[in-house]
Amino acid sequence: MPSKPGRTQFKMSGEGMFAPNPRLQRTPLRAPLSRKPLGDTEEHLTAGLAIMNALSKEKKMSVGSSVALFLICGFTALALAQAPPEPPKPGPEHKKLEYFLGTWKTEGEVKANPYMPAGKSVSTQTYTLGPGGFFVECLSEGQIPTTHAITAYDSHAKLYTTFYASSAGLVGGGTGTVDGNTWTWMLEDKWFGKAFKGRTTVTVKSASQFTAKYEYLDPNGSYVTITEGTTTKVAP
Repeated sequence: MPSKPGRTQFKMSGEGMFAPNPRLQRTPLRAPLSRKPLGDTEEHLTAGLAIMNALSKEKKMSVGSSVALFLICGFTALALAQAPPEPPKPGPEHKKLEYFLGTWKTEGEVKANPYMPAGKSVSTQTYTLGPGGFFVECLSEGQIPTTHAITAYDSHAKLYTTFYASSAGLVGGGTGTVDGNTWTWMLEDKWFGKAFKGRTTVTVKSASQFTAKYEYLDPNGSYVTITEGTTTKVAP
């Protein structure tokens, strides 16, 4: 009999028993092809892209570092190739201050005034040249309050400048000019909360002697002599 679909056919075996006919066995249908989930494949792909990006960044960083290193080396070589600028040197105006270097003795006279009694005074001034030769330091001691002063030439203002402070609390400063052998200082002192304007005139007599006079500007606008004296060099 012709076999019907879906049924298993048997044949007679040698022992008289029926056994299924393998030729007539129905071939099982294969499951339809389906796309497997990416799973590990996606992870591998993502990891690969990450590695490529990292390598690309590393390459860019390496190139950037190389360029930066080249620029640094180039600038350094350029700086080394150029001669460093020479430090400024004292000019002739600074050299004029060197006249005062050494130790000097001043014998002065104080005129009667509203701030101190008349009398005589003896003091010692020691002038030293500051580093670089651009200014002079002075220490005054004796029958006057101990005073420290710095005097320099201001190349921008084209004037000499000075600042001083004393052990009596007086501070002051001002500007000066020199004309031949005469130095003229326009000063402003501050003492006991008051400001006093004055003028000091220094006249060079020789390499080892000069005279000095200090005048106070009174309320009427007139200069009144407060002290004057002669200064003599006693040690270089």
